[in-house]
Amino acid sequence: MSTFGVSPAQADDQQPIGLEVEMPANLKITEATEVPEGAETADAAAATATHPCIGYTATYASDGCFQPYGDVFYATDLLADGKSAAIGIFTDYGRVEEVCIVSLGAGKRGKCDLDYWEKGSVKLEVLLYDSDTKKFYQPVAWSGWLRVDGQ
Repeated sequence: MSTFGVSPAQADDQQPIGLEVEMPANLKITEATEVPEGAETADAAAATATHPCIGYTATYASDGCFQPYGDVFYATDLLADGKSAAIGIFTDYGRVEEVCIVSLGAGKRGKCDLDYWEKGSVKLEVLLYDSDTKKFYQPVAWSGWLRVDGQ
């Protein structure tokens, strides 16, 4: 006869860090501003129904999307793990890669209001960022290519 027991994890136990993700050396880092609850809905309404937040991409730890009207990138930190949500932004026209870091705490949504060439496309990568080590970590998820003009 065997015995099987389960005990809850201690609140202060550290979750293991995912594998490090290599990012481009010339990566530009932008710190997100907080999106107050309900404000994203107001932003989306102001943008009109033809320009919703598109390219929604998510992992269990973070999510993000792109609103073509105004070139706004949103991301949310979904996990209380001491890391920040990050949304990497890559273009099809050679612009320096950029990442929007949301270091506002778990459950908080942030946005980076950027300016992109309207004839280009962007691709999103959601992942985690550790401000202590200045490194990026898995889990990672990618969007497809998204036209900046929203068409």
